[in-house]
Amino acid sequence: MRRSLLTGLVATALLLTTACSSDDSIKLAVDQSVQEFEAAGVQGMRNDALFAAEAASASMLEVQLGEAALATAVSPEVKDLAQEMVQANQQMLNELQQVASQSNFVLPSTLGARHHEIYQEITAKSGIAFDIAYINRLVEQRNELVERYEDIAEHGQVMELKQFASKQLPLLRRHQQLVEELEEKIDNA
Repeated sequence: MRRSLLTGLVATALLLTTACSSDDSIKLAVDQSVQEFEAAGVQGMRNDALFAAEAASASMLEVQLGEAALATAVSPEVKDLAQEMVQANQQMLNELQQVASQSNFVLPSTLGARHHEIYQEITAKSGIAFDIAYINRLVEQRNELVERYEDIAEHGQVMELKQFASKQLPLLRRHQQLVEELEEKIDNA
């Protein structure tokens, strides 16, 4: 019985993997996490699984955009911020991977479709247009992330994930302030 359940789960996962497009890594990770939790008899984990997958993809996006900014940005301030973003988001991603491992969440290994589109859009620019697009995206991302991290810190089901989100909020808020100040500086230049 147990072996047939495991075989069924593997077959379902393979079916979902081939049925869904490969550019929807967040959805695949969420679906796989929820299936594993439900197979273990745990219900109501979709929001936590979605947060974990989105947070991983968002951190990967910020690392990749930061690396692109280090190579492409023209403003030294943008390059300095990009370096901070790469380091901070790589650390956040490493911590999230530890939480996911402990709590049995599946994380995407590639950018989600929306994040991939954002990466393509920003990296298609050069010069000051790149700097402006990068900073504007960081402002949007910070606002979205602070809101989402606050939500999971308060309403998450898994204690380790709630603690992770709570721990990251001060850093996210500090980055939010930094990117807003840089955006204002660029807008006033």
